[in-house]
Amino acid sequence: MDITLTFDAAYASHAAVVMSTVAESNPGRSIRYWLIAADNVTTAARAILTEAAGPDASVKYLRVDASRVSLPRSSDPVMSYLSSAMYLRLLVPAALPADVRRVLYLDCDTMCTNTLAPLFDVDMGGTPLGAVMDPFNRRLLDMGGIPGLAGYPDLDPWALYFNSGVLLIDVLRWKEYEVTEKSLSYLARHARESRYPDQDALNYAVYGNWLRLPRQWNDLMAWRREPEFGGKLSDSAVVHPAGPIKPWQAGFPKGARRDLYWRHRRRHGGLVITTRR
Repeated sequence: MDITLTFDAAYASHAAVVMSTVAESNPGRSIRYWLIAADNVTTAARAILTEAAGPDASVKYLRVDASRVSLPRSSDPVMSYLSSAMYLRLLVPAALPADVRRVLYLDCDTMCTNTLAPLFDVDMGGTPLGAVMDPFNRRLLDMGGIPGLAGYPDLDPWALYFNSGVLLIDVLRWKEYEVTEKSLSYLARHARESRYPDQDALNYAVYGNWLRLPRQWNDLMAWRREPEFGGKLSDSAVVHPAGPIKPWQAGFPKGARRDLYWRHRRRHGGLVITTRR
C-alpha cells in the first residue's frame, strides 16, 4: 500500500498520529510512505514519523519545488487555520517513482480506524482520483459556490462536490489529465477568494472525471460512530474531523475520536512541534 501525507512543522505531530493509526488498523501490511515535508520539519521530527509508521512500513521523502505552490492564502478569516502546506499534495504524483501506480493521500487531521486494503483493489474506471462527496458542501454551488463558478459555463452548478481530505490517486491518469497543472492554474486565478483552496481547485480540475467513494473512506460525520450514539469508530475506515476544531484542541468534544487521537499522540510523545533554525 502506497500512502502519502504532506505537512509542515505545525502538522508534523498530527501526521505521526495518522501514521500510527494506519499501522494499528493494518497489521502486517507492507506500507510505503511517500511524504512531502516542508523545510521547517526537523530531523528529529522525521525520525519520530518513521517510528510512527510502524515496523512494516518504509518512509521516503519526496523532493518537490515548493515554490510552485507559493500561493496567496484565502482572505476568509474562518479559513485561517488552514496551512499553506495543503497545496503540497498537488505535487505528489509527479514526484513519485515510476513503480507507484496508485497512492492514497490522507489529510493530517484524519485517523484510520479499519483496514485500507480494499481501496487498493477498487476499479477506478480510468478516472484520475477517487474521493468522498462532502456532506456539508454537496454541490459545486453550495456555500456560495466554488470561486468563479458563474464564469465557467461548462460546469454544472448542481454537480457533486468532493472533500479532498482522502484522495485515491491513479498516478498515470492524474498526469494524463494534467490535474496538477489545471489545479494550479485555477488557484492562480482564485486562491485569495477560495473557501477551501486546494479542494475547490481539485473539484474544478477533475470536474466530471472522478470516482465517488463510499463515505466509510472519509467519514466527515464520524460523531455518529461515537459509542454514546450506538456506533463504533471501526464502522468507518477513515474518520475525518474536518473544520477549525480538532481533536488536539480543548474545544473538541470528549469521546472515542478524541481518545483515539491522544492515545496515539502520547505513544509518540517525543515529537515536539519545532522549526528548523
